[in-house]
Amino acid sequence: MIPGAYKLSFEDYLADPCPDPSLSRSSIVDLLDCPARAWFNHPRLNPQPPEEENETKFDIGKAAHDLLLEGGDSIFLVEGFDDWRKKEAQQARDAARGIGKTPLLEKQYETACQMAAVAAVAIRECTELGITNLRAEGDPELTYIWQEKNGIWCRCRPDWISKDRRLCLDVKTTGKRANPESLSRHISDMGYEIQSAFYLRGIKSIDREEPNFVFLFIEDSPPYMCSFMGLSLEFSDMGDQKVNRAIRLWRECLSSGKWPSYPNRICYADAPPWSLASWEIQRCQGEQDEEI
Repeated sequence: MIPGAYKLSFEDYLADPCPDPSLSRSSIVDLLDCPARAWFNHPRLNPQPPEEENETKFDIGKAAHDLLLEGGDSIFLVEGFDDWRKKEAQQARDAARGIGKTPLLEKQYETACQMAAVAAVAIRECTELGITNLRAEGDPELTYIWQEKNGIWCRCRPDWISKDRRLCLDVKTTGKRANPESLSRHISDMGYEIQSAFYLRGIKSIDREEPNFVFLFIEDSPPYMCSFMGLSLEFSDMGDQKVNRAIRLWRECLSSGKWPSYPNRICYADAPPWSLASWEIQRCQGEQDEEI
């Protein structure tokens, strides 16, 4: 592999096709939490990396994602069953996973189709995006591979990027409400500011363009409401800082072969401001009641 944009299978992407162990968005999240976790979860560093769990709870979201962006070729429809309890259904499900497909029952497939349909309408109606035909106007699931100035390799896999490379769309299905007013905390908790900064870095390295990065959130229950979220300059700058720190830390750990864990000493927790404020209200109320 040399730096460039490639059309690879998801399995090949996860296995890390770069010349040396590469940094990805998930590795950055692990690294900033604890370098030892990044080493443990990396397919090229840990001789026995953890196996992927075949959890069906994410299958509907994955299928809706594929239906919206690529037409649903990765879906394997298991017909004639209401659930996975029968042996025949389980065998069909396992066979589908064995060939890299997402197995769905008929009712699950209907849900995924409805989610994708609602999202497609939302995209067309969002005039700021300027998209009329998602599949014709962009490239889904490209793998970007590039090398930083300090020599480390990086990789990312944007959900969808426009042909002119001016817009990058990332699709998130969620069990939470997609109300924009409540999504800022969720974006921070999930490290999506890291994803935005890192993906833009890779796209700029290969395509010499820095697109507008937009998250599309789709609720996974009726009526499958959607919302579009970009990041403020302050939020984006924090993402850039985290990525820069992770790149330096990754190089240091690769060079030294040392991947430290959490501190081997007693740490002390500070009470968060909201907890202190809540107690202060309760304490004052208690004093008032005693005076009465």
